[in-house]
Amino acid sequence: MPTSNRSALAKLIRACAAPSTPATLEISAPLLAHPQLIAAFHRAGWFAAVVDRAPVFNKDTLLHAIYQSCALPAYFGFNWDALVDGLSDLPESDSKHPPKGYALILKAPALLQQRAPEDFATFLNIIAEVNARYAGEGRPFRLLLGV
Repeated sequence: MPTSNRSALAKLIRACAAPSTPATLEISAPLLAHPQLIAAFHRAGWFAAVVDRAPVFNKDTLLHAIYQSCALPAYFGFNWDALVDGLSDLPESDSKHPPKGYALILKAPALLQQRAPEDFATFLNIIAEVNARYAGEGRPFRLLLGV
């Protein structure tokens, strides 16, 4: 990976880790499309997942996408309360070393924003709530939105 790409990914991860960083960040689409993005987060000790591998345009498609990308348990309820619970208790690959932080990546949020603005607003509120829960443990929770 060229040095400039590595430094851009490292800078993004540092920004996500900063306690003063808001829960939701707008990131350039080319950076979010970088093939090493998820691997870079994992190397830094973070949980990271791309939410919109398929189009996300309303509450149902958003909840299904998060369920799949975050490997939420089979009993996930597919409602907003279940989303708060699921994101607040994401599976940890190594119980001795929980993730340093969490990053959900929504590469193309415009479709959801346009077709279901109330669902999008509720989702952003949930992200802020979950971030506040993890912040108490010193682990940030970030939503990266493509612009």
